[in-house]
Amino acid sequence: MPRPGVRARAALGALVASAIAFGVAALWVGQEVHDRMLQQARTRAGTAVENVASKIPNSPDEAYQATTFVVMTEDGRWLRSNKMFDVYREAGYHTGMVPITAAEQQQQDELAVAHPEQYNPFGIVALHFPPGLGPGPESTALKGRTVDFYRVVSNPVTSAQLAQYSGISGLPDQSLTVFVMIDPQEAEQTTAAVTDLLRYLAPAASLCVALTAWLVTGLALRPVESIRRRMAEIGDGAFHERVPVPPARDGIARLAETTNSTLDRLERALTEQRRLVADASHELRSPLAALRNSLEVPLTHPEQADWPAVVAGALAETERLQELADDLLLLARTEEAAHLGTVELHDLVAEQLAERTHAGPLPAYRQDLADATVPGREVLVGRVVRNLLDNAARHAAGTVTVRLRAVDGWAELTVADDGPGIPAADRERVFDRFVRLDTARNRATGGAGLGLALVRTIATGLGGTATAAEPPSGHGAHLVVRLPLAADGGNH
Repeated sequence: MPRPGVRARAALGALVASAIAFGVAALWVGQEVHDRMLQQARTRAGTAVENVASKIPNSPDEAYQATTFVVMTEDGRWLRSNKMFDVYREAGYHTGMVPITAAEQQQQDELAVAHPEQYNPFGIVALHFPPGLGPGPESTALKGRTVDFYRVVSNPVTSAQLAQYSGISGLPDQSLTVFVMIDPQEAEQTTAAVTDLLRYLAPAASLCVALTAWLVTGLALRPVESIRRRMAEIGDGAFHERVPVPPARDGIARLAETTNSTLDRLERALTEQRRLVADASHELRSPLAALRNSLEVPLTHPEQADWPAVVAGALAETERLQELADDLLLLARTEEAAHLGTVELHDLVAEQLAERTHAGPLPAYRQDLADATVPGREVLVGRVVRNLLDNAARHAAGTVTVRLRAVDGWAELTVADDGPGIPAADRERVFDRFVRLDTARNRATGGAGLGLALVRTIATGLGGTATAAEPPSGHGAHLVVRLPLAADGGNH
């Protein structure tokens, strides 16, 4: 099964995240609404309990007739109540409503003075509504629940006032206890309404967020699609083209810039490859033409040919072809596994100098070699040393000076000769492929023009440099190769 695309994953992630967020928000909003509405119910109940108590022996204001309240005597007799408590009383439930005297109320108030942060002017009591409470819309919602009440004690009331207030004669002078319910029903109904609303809105809002994420992700990926189309065109051969860079400085813009940088390097590599192929073809034509000519002429007049000389000439041209092919192959493989292993550069230079010293008296070699270990393969580093020494020996008048130092994390190999030197204008060009200066154009002595090109290519592949510097003495060539020291190498 294919993996969903970026847009689908973004939309799905937005859907899940928004669903969780809206679910948490619904719970939080519902609880917040419930707390606020319940606080309003407490405020209304507190105002109502004060009103009912202050109006005794008169009736409470009309605005409080709907308040769920009970007025009781000190011995627990119900003097007044609304219909809700009538049902409660008729059912025979009286547990929980305990009246208090004025003295008890004063004692509670005095105790609360010691802890004012916990003081509540209304003594809160809880009353349980039994499941078997009588019928009626007033009692249905509270069946089986426990609800809080505010309880206060009124000012002392005379027997006559009690008779006027309740219609019951013969009651002693006393204070009455007033109970007013903190009605939770409005808070719960409002909370349920809000929760139901959010229950329907949350899925729609989550889908809207997912759709928005789908559309926005599509817009954000447009530059990527433009890059893909342009890369397809470039893949068909338009290597000069570049991908568009979005104006926003974000990750996609950096991707486009990195892609263009890679394409620049690729185009340069392809150009260099084409130039190498063209130059190699041109260089191969000359020895092949010479070899063919050296064979065709004797075959035309075989009786007059000096066949040993013909074979010797053909062998010499074949050797030149082999050397050129070896150099081209090494040039193509220079960057492959260039950093495998380490090489004792001082030993390698010393060995090659020893071989050349035994080969003949000229040129004379002077050396000053410090210990230096560099990363790389011995065949590659050895070719660097050999090509530098071959170039110096080819142009030296009589002396080649070789110096190796290890300084500041670098191995610096200097090969200098006392020959005609390299003009300042050509000190960079000598490292190009198939370049031979005027003094080196004789094919018998000048080579194919790949020696120094190989030196720079190998040195660069090893993280180093190869340059032609100004000779301190003012004459001769002064070639310098710098290679990084290996992690365990350096001055000894």
